[in-house]
Amino acid sequence: MKQGVNRFGRLLVSVALLGWATASAGFAFAAEQTSGATEMGKRSSSPVATVQIQKQPELYAVEPPPLTVTQCGQCHPGVFQDIKKDGGRHAFTCQNCHKSFHSYSPRKNNWDQIMPKCSDCHSPATVAHAQVFTQCAECHSNPHSIKVMPMSQKLLASCATCHAGPPADLKQFPSKHTKLSCADCHTRHGLIPSCNMCHKPHYEGQDFKTCASECHPVHKPKEISYKKDVGTRTCGACHEGVYATWTKTPSRHGKVSCALCHTKHGFIPQCTDCHGLPHSKQLHERFPKCLTCHQDAHNPPVRQR
Repeated sequence: MKQGVNRFGRLLVSVALLGWATASAGFAFAAEQTSGATEMGKRSSSPVATVQIQKQPELYAVEPPPLTVTQCGQCHPGVFQDIKKDGGRHAFTCQNCHKSFHSYSPRKNNWDQIMPKCSDCHSPATVAHAQVFTQCAECHSNPHSIKVMPMSQKLLASCATCHAGPPADLKQFPSKHTKLSCADCHTRHGLIPSCNMCHKPHYEGQDFKTCASECHPVHKPKEISYKKDVGTRTCGACHEGVYATWTKTPSRHGKVSCALCHTKHGFIPQCTDCHGLPHSKQLHERFPKCLTCHQDAHNPPVRQR
C-alpha cells in the first residue's frame, strides 16, 4: 500500500513537470512569433525607394563643344598665365597637346600615359639641339613656360654647345669676366643682364642697359669699340682733361663728336684725313705738322674777329 502511494506521487510530479515545460515552450514560441510579427511589421512599413526627379533628355540632345582656352584657365589660372607670358610657340589650344582631360586615376597611376610627350610634336630631325639634349625637361622644366629655363647644371655645362662665340672670346681676350661662370650673369637662359647690376656708371646720371651699347663688348670688355653716336660724356669719363678742353673750345671741333675722328679706341687720326691740305704747298712744306701752329687738336686757335 505504501509503495503504491509513492509510485502515484512520483507520477503526479512527472505530470506537473511536463505541464510546466509545455507551457514554457508555448510561451517562448508565442513570444518569438510576436517578435517576428513585429519585425515583419517594421519591414513592411518602410517605403520602397522610387525616383521622383523628372527626366530631362533634352539636356543631352546635343554634344557639348570642346572646352575653350579661357575655360581651361578658369580652373588652371597658373598654367594660363605661364603660357600667356612665356609660352612661346606653345601659345595654342590646350587640346593640341592634352588629348584627354581629367582622366588621371590614383588607382591606375596612369599619369605617364595621359601626359603628352615632347616627341609627339618635336623630333630630333626638327630640333637643332636634340642630338645633344635628349631630355627636353632638363632645360625646359615647365612646358607651359617654355621660354623660361633656369640655369641648371646640365644647361651650364653645355653653354658652348649653342653659344661658341662668348666662351671663345673670354678665352682669347682675358679679363675679370673670364674668371666668372656664365650663371653669375645669366641667371636663366636668354637673360641679358644690365651691366649696372655689377658696375657703377662712369659718371653720375649715366643711363645704360649694357656697356656693349657704348664701349665694352661684354665677353671681351678690354677690346673697346663704339658706334659713331657714342656719347662724348662717356669718352670724357676716362679722358677727363681732353674732355674739359674740348667742351670749352670756340672752334668748330667743339661741335664734332669724338667718335667721328677717333673711329677706333686709341686711334689718333691725321688732320689731313678731314682737312686735306688747306694751305699753300709752300706753307705745308715749311710746316709739315699741323699742330706746330694749331697746337691742340681739341682746341685749335681760331681767328679772332
